[in-house]
Amino acid sequence: MEAGEREENDVTWFRRRRPWMAGLAVAGVLVAVAVGAALAWHFSSDVVVPDHSPWPEDIAVEQRAGDRIVLERDEETERPGLWGLEWQGGQARVGRVLDADEDTVTRRLLSVRGYLAAGMDVAVESKFYAGDPRQGLNLPFRQVPVRGELGTMPAWLVGERGDTWAIVVHGINATPEDGMRMLPTLRQTGMPTMLITYRDDLGAPPSPDGHHHMGQTEWRDLQAAARYALRHGAQRLVLAGYSMGGSIVAQFMQSSALAPRVAGLVLDAPALDWPAIFEYGSEEMGLPAIAAWPLERAIGARIEADWDAVDAAKHPEAFQLPILIFHGIDDDLIPISISEEFAAELPDHVTLYRIPKADHTQSWNVSPRLYERRLRAFLDELGARPSGQQLKTG
Repeated sequence: MEAGEREENDVTWFRRRRPWMAGLAVAGVLVAVAVGAALAWHFSSDVVVPDHSPWPEDIAVEQRAGDRIVLERDEETERPGLWGLEWQGGQARVGRVLDADEDTVTRRLLSVRGYLAAGMDVAVESKFYAGDPRQGLNLPFRQVPVRGELGTMPAWLVGERGDTWAIVVHGINATPEDGMRMLPTLRQTGMPTMLITYRDDLGAPPSPDGHHHMGQTEWRDLQAAARYALRHGAQRLVLAGYSMGGSIVAQFMQSSALAPRVAGLVLDAPALDWPAIFEYGSEEMGLPAIAAWPLERAIGARIEADWDAVDAAKHPEAFQLPILIFHGIDDDLIPISISEEFAAELPDHVTLYRIPKADHTQSWNVSPRLYERRLRAFLDELGARPSGQQLKTG
C-alpha cells in the first residue's frame, strides 16, 4: 500500500470513529460531572443535615495518678488552657500542660465525674462546663419555654432582674452548654442570660424540610427568644453567637424588626460569609477555591440559599453598634480572614481579638482569663461608641 493510501485510510478511520471518540469524551465529562455532583451532595449534608452524634472518643488515656492525667499527644491535647474530656458515662476537666514528650502530654486534672482510668478513650471538648448551669457552674436557673413559629423551644434562663438581657446562641449541631463559657462573666455584670435552642436542636422542633439553613430561618427562633426577654422585663439586648450562632445573630440583625433593641454583639468565630467558608474548606483539602462552586449549588438546591444574605459584610447598615469578636488564628473551619474583612468594613464598630493557638471556637479555652477580662470590659463599656477598629493579638 502506498504511503498516500495509508494516510487516506488513517484519516478515514479517524473520521469514522470521531463521533464515537467524541461520545466517549462527553461520557467521561458527564461521569466526572456526575461524580462531582454526588460528592457535592454528600458534603452538602455536612452543612444542612442535623447530626447530634457525640464527639469521637479517639484520644487514649495513658495514665491517671492523683491530680495528673497523661493523654496521647496530638494538636488538641497539647493546646494550652482549659478543656473538657468526655466519654460515655463521664466528664472531666483538665487544666494546664505540666509535661510533654514525643508521644504524650501530662495535664492537670481538675475534676472528674464518672469512672476514668488508663486504657480508656476520651473525646477532647472545648465544652468545659458540662450539664446545665447548676451542674456545670452551681448557678441557679430556670428552663423556660420559648414559643416560636414551629413550636416550643427550651431555653435556660439564669437571673431574671435587669433591663439588659443577654441571649447566647450556640453553633451548628451543638448545645447551650457551649455558651456556659461566657456565663460567669455575663453573671458578673448582673445581666439575666438566656442560653437558647433553635429548630433542629435536641428538644426543639425540626425544620419543615429537616435541614439547617445557615441562619436564614433560624434567626426567627432567636427573634422568639428576644420577644420572650422583652416581655419579661428586658429593655435592651446583648446577642452572643458561636460559629453558625454568629450567622443566626447576623441574620437577625439584617432581618428582625427587633434589631433596634440590641445594644451590642459578642461573636466567637462567627460564620459571617458562607461562600468564603466553603472556598476555604476546598483549599484546606488541597483543591482550588472554585471547587466549592458545586457544593454551593448543591446546598442552594436543598435549602434555596440566598448567598448575598449570608455574607454579613455586604450589609454594613445592619451592624451600626458595638461588636466584639474573638477568633482563633488556628481556626481550620472558619478562616479568621472573614472576621478581619468584617472588621475592616466596620472600623468604627468592631473590636476583633485574634487569639494565637486557638482553633474553632476555642478562644476562651486557650486563654480564659484574658477572654473574660476583655468580655467584661466590653460589657461594662457597652453603649459607648468604639473610637475605632482594634485588631489585637493575644
